Amino acid sequence: MSFSPEILLTINSNQQLFTDPRRIALLKAIDQTGSLSQAAKSIGISYKTAWDAMSEINRLAPTPFLITITGGKNGGGTKLSAYAVRFIQLYDLLTHIQHNAFNILSDDNVPLDDILKATAKLSLQTSARNQLYGSVKRIETNNIAGFITVLLGDNQTELKAYITHKSLERLKLTMDKTVLLLIKAPLIELNDSLENCLSVTVEKVTTDGEWTEIAFCLASGMMLYASKLTNTVKDYALVAGKKLTISIDPQHIIVATLV
Repeated sequence: MSFSPEILLTINSNQQLFTDPRRIALLKAIDQTGSLSQAAKSIGISYKTAWDAMSEINRLAPTPFLITITGGKNGGGTKLSAYAVRFIQLYDLLTHIQHNAFNILSDDNVPLDDILKATAKLSLQTSARNQLYGSVKRIETNNIAGFITVLLGDNQTELKAYITHKSLERLKLTMDKTVLLLIKAPLIELNDSLENCLSVTVEKVTTDGEWTEIAFCLASGMMLYASKLTNTVKDYALVAGKKLTISIDPQHIIVATLV
């Protein structure tokens, strides 16, 4: 039997019901119809139930959810405040995140005790082929810029990343803080000409004639990926099992974290 949980997000305020799926449906119906009575009818509840629900929401909310329009050539009506519209967007976002959370439950490779790794798996998608987790072990910056050294998740490999002092402050980087390093595949060099030199073994070589992607395996088993124009890597004679040293410019590493 497949596991298909029904996740119903309920938000309380001062131990009282503020919003739940039915009240959100009512708010969305008000936004569509411009009328509390029509909204109540469209979701199958009585006008009194709708009125009581909206009265409770407005009483608990820091900013009114409903704006009543009276008179005018188009007659009266009810519409949502800008705050209410943003609240619905936030509610839908939280609901989406909850559903995604259960999608990673069966993936043993996602540690659920690390908020950055779990959050990145839930919602972060980047164009960087290499997404490496680690923790900050050294910070060497002046008032302008400098470097941080990150111990990767294999507890063996260290990478140095360039960072400005402003970014250091904005990301609130401290010792042992978990970070995500992003490295685009074309920026990995197939030699030891840069800093961050790593001994690797070629795991797989894939080419379409114009571009070649090389999968490298570190001694710890961690994978890295490089992408190069095929005519620039012919002299390396890259085949599975070949050992070589690659390098990564610290300025080509993007540092990300949750603040």
